[in-house]
Amino acid sequence: MRSTPRYRPLFFLLLSGMACADDGALQKVEVSGASGTAQREADTAARIIVGRDEIGQYGDNSLAAVLKRQPGVSVVGNEVRMRGLGAGYTQILINGDPAPPGFSIEAMAPEMIERIEIMRSATAEYSMQAVAGSINLVLRKGASRLEREWKLGSGRVDQRWNPTASLRLADKSHGFAYAVTGALDRTADDTSPLTTERTVGPQGQALALRRMQARNASSVNKASLSPRLNWTLDNGDSVTWLTLLDWYRTGFDGCSRETLVLGPASDYPHNAVTSQASIFSARSDASWTHSFGTAGKLTARLALNHNRRDTDYAFQGSGSDEVALLLRAVVSNAIDDSVTSSGKYLARLGAGHALSVGWDGSAIRRSEARHQRDSFLAGGQPYALDEDYVANVGRLAIFAQDEWDMTQQLQLYAGMRWEGLRTATEGRTLPQVRTESSVWSPVLQMLWKLPGTARDQVRLALARTYKAPATRNLVPRRYTVNNANSATNPDFQGNPALRPELAWGLDAAYEHYFGKSGVASVSSFVRRISDVTVQQLALQNGVWITSPFNNGVALVRGIEMDLKLPLRTWFAAAPEIDLRANAARNWSSVEAVPGPGNRLASQVPATVNLGLDYRLSPLTSMGGNLNVQTAGWARQDAQAGTYTSVRRTLDAYALWQPDGNTRVRLSLANLLHQQQVQGLSYADADGRRDSMTATPGSLSLRLMLERNL
Repeated sequence: MRSTPRYRPLFFLLLSGMACADDGALQKVEVSGASGTAQREADTAARIIVGRDEIGQYGDNSLAAVLKRQPGVSVVGNEVRMRGLGAGYTQILINGDPAPPGFSIEAMAPEMIERIEIMRSATAEYSMQAVAGSINLVLRKGASRLEREWKLGSGRVDQRWNPTASLRLADKSHGFAYAVTGALDRTADDTSPLTTERTVGPQGQALALRRMQARNASSVNKASLSPRLNWTLDNGDSVTWLTLLDWYRTGFDGCSRETLVLGPASDYPHNAVTSQASIFSARSDASWTHSFGTAGKLTARLALNHNRRDTDYAFQGSGSDEVALLLRAVVSNAIDDSVTSSGKYLARLGAGHALSVGWDGSAIRRSEARHQRDSFLAGGQPYALDEDYVANVGRLAIFAQDEWDMTQQLQLYAGMRWEGLRTATEGRTLPQVRTESSVWSPVLQMLWKLPGTARDQVRLALARTYKAPATRNLVPRRYTVNNANSATNPDFQGNPALRPELAWGLDAAYEHYFGKSGVASVSSFVRRISDVTVQQLALQNGVWITSPFNNGVALVRGIEMDLKLPLRTWFAAAPEIDLRANAARNWSSVEAVPGPGNRLASQVPATVNLGLDYRLSPLTSMGGNLNVQTAGWARQDAQAGTYTSVRRTLDAYALWQPDGNTRVRLSLANLLHQQQVQGLSYADADGRRDSMTATPGSLSLRLMLERNL
C-alpha cells in the first residue's frame, strides 16, 4: 500500500535547526477471592501474578515501569526482558494470544490491565516462542458488581506537564454484564545527550576526537478504550466480546552540534531532525464457551487485529558554517492485519485429572511503504527512492496437554505442541522471499509438595521452545543512517536465509509460603539454544552494514530469588510493613563469539529490587522501591561490542484515602536521576573506534486523584 508523500516536518525541522544554533494459562486454578500468592502456590506451572492493586500502586503511566519491579524482569529502553534477554526471546501475550505485529508495550495504558502473569516456563496451550519466558497481559475483566471509577492527575518531568485521565464503568444484570475502560495520557520530556566519538591507531595514538551535543524534545499522546460485553445463555453457555483500541502519537524534535577536536569532521557536523508518528491498533475478539456438565468444556475464539503506523520524518544536514547541505524527507507507513482462531476442549477424566486438546492459527499480512526524497542544496542531482513490500505470514499450531493431581503431594503436567510458520515476502525493489519452518515442542512440569512440611514445594520444568525470525529481519531491505556511517554507526539489512532458533530448557524452583501473602523462593534455569542469531558487521563498497545470521550455539543460565515478607506474619505487634526483595543473576555465552563479554543479545547480567510498603493508618500508606540493573561490555563479534552503564532507579509513592471512595496518590519516579551511558566500539588491526553517549536522568513527579462513584 502506498501513501502520497507529505513533507510537513521540513518547516518544523528548519525551526529546530535555528533553535539548536542558538544554544550550544495453562489451566488455571480459579479460587474466588484468592490472592495472587495463593494462585501461584496452587498452580502446577510456575507463574507470578501481579494483581490490579499492585499495577496501580505507584501510579505508573507505563507497563514497563510496573514490570521492572517484578522478579526476574528487566527493562532496557522500552523493551521488557525476562532472564535479561530481549530481541524476541521474551514473549508478550495479550489474553493468552501472542501480541500482534506492530504491538508496543508502551502504547497500552496500565489502566487497561486486570493482571499480569509472568510465566517462567512454556506451556503447550500458549505459543512456544518463549525461550526466556512469557508475560501475559490480561485485560480488564467483566463486572461482578456496579463499578464507577474515574482518575485525574498530572505529572511533571523536565519542566513539562504530563496530564492523565481514566474512566471505568461496569455493571451486571441477569445474564448480561458489561465493562468499559478508557484512558488518556500525555508524556513529554527534554534530554541533552552528549556523544563522544574517539578513534585511536594500532599503537594507541589519537587519530580523531569529536563531540556531538544534542537537544531532543519528545512527546507521546496515548488514548485507549476497551469495551467488554458478556452474555450467559439459558443453557449455561457464555459468549464474550472484547475490543481494545489504542491510539498512540509521538513527536520528536532534535538537533545536534559537533565540536571537532582532532581529525576529520562528519558529513553533517550540524544537523536537525523532526518526526511525527501516529500508531493506531485495534483488537477485537469473540469467544464462546460451552459446558458438557462434568464431562468437559469447549472454548472457541475468533480475533481480528489491525495496526497501522504512519511516520513523517525530516533530516537537515549542515556544514560547520551552518550552511544547509542536505534536506531529506521520508514518509513511511506499515500496516499489520491479522485474523486468529483458537480453541480448546477440556475433558475431565476424574478428580484432579484433565486432558485438553486444541488449535491456534493465524493469518497475518504486513505491508510497508517508504518514500524518500533527498535535496542536495550545495549542488547535485536530487535523489528519490520508493520502496514497498508485502509479507504474508501463516501460523498453525495444534496441542495436547494433560494435568493430573497424582497424589496430594504430586502434580504433573505434560504437553506437546506442533507449530508451523510460512512466510512469503515480495516488494518493488526486493527479491521474492519464501520461508517455511515447523517445530515440535514437548513440555513437562512437576509440582511436589514436600511431605512433613506445611507449605514447602519444589518445581521442575523441561520444555523445548524456539524463536522465529522477525519479519523485518527476513526482508533484505537496507535501513540507512543519516550521518557518519561507520563501524559504530552502521546501516542495517535483513537476511532472508535466517532460520528459527531452537532451545531446550530446564527450570527448577524451591518455594516456601507463609501467612496470607508471604513467599520465599529460589529458582534456577538453563537454556541451550541452537542456530542462535548474531549480528555480522561488514564493510561493503565503503559502507558499513550489519546483518543478522545464524551461527552456532548459545548457553544461558541463571538463578533468581524472590521474597515477600509481611512483618506481622512473624511479629504480631510489628508495624503494618510489607518487605519485598528479589534478585536475579544471569549468565550466557555465544560459542561463535570470543569472550569475555560474549553475552547473548546483550543480556542484562543482574537485577535487584528492594521494596517496602508501610500502612501508617487505615487512611495513609506509603512505600518505595530501589531497582538496580547491571550492564557493562557485551561483544557482538570478534571486533564489535556494546556498552551500557549500571542503572539505579528509586521510586516512591504516598497514598491518602480521606474516605472509602476517594484516593489521593503522589508518585515520585527516578529520584536518583542517574546519568545513563551507552556506547559502541569496533577494534581491528587498524585501531579502535568508540562512540559513547551520556544522557542525564530526570526526576518525575505525579499526582493523582481517584474517585469511586
